[in-house]
Amino acid sequence: MGDDTVRTRADLDVERAARLLRHVHSALDLTLRVLSSSTVEGLEHTMADFGRTLRGLRDGSDGLATAALGIPPHETDSACVLTALYVSEDVGRIGVLLEQAGEVAQLRSSGLPLAEEALVPVRDLGGAALRLVALAHDVVRSTAPPTVMDRDLSDIATRQRDLERLLMTGDEAPGVLSDAADAAVLGRCFEECASRAAAVARIGALRRRGHR
Repeated sequence: MGDDTVRTRADLDVERAARLLRHVHSALDLTLRVLSSSTVEGLEHTMADFGRTLRGLRDGSDGLATAALGIPPHETDSACVLTALYVSEDVGRIGVLLEQAGEVAQLRSSGLPLAEEALVPVRDLGGAALRLVALAHDVVRSTAPPTVMDRDLSDIATRQRDLERLLMTGDEAPGVLSDAADAAVLGRCFEECASRAAAVARIGALRRRGHR
């Protein structure tokens, strides 16, 4: 297998990872919009967009693994296959997490909204995760090292620990158990989405550097 073919496949893998991260960013952004909505106006349209984005995420993740595993044995590129397995696993998990978060956000927007004392830190954590996903996309598409994500990941971890303390012991913790439970679920979803997106970026950066 020629160097040009290997390089082309590497470039394609990187572009697929970047495209999936764009889907992740869109789905997370829509989740936060639904969560922050104070009315049901436009909710149906937003959830339809969210559903389409999640389907694109799942289809892209499944397609990445299928394409790599379908390479003829005599042309097998182990880095291509491993990239597909790593990325499809992380993106697939993000899809599960965002579906769960989207369901919670939709229920809250169409029913009783999340209590303000829970909503504010959860929304801030989600916003930090959204910024991390955007940064992860930039890492995949550029020559920036994955270490540029470290500070954002640390900030997200700190926000998650603060949210846990608030929900478990804080004086301003939500008084209704369902509020605290939903905030806990959303916080964990957003934190793991960020860490999985960073993992995709690290693999994409390795794949890109391996075939410059």
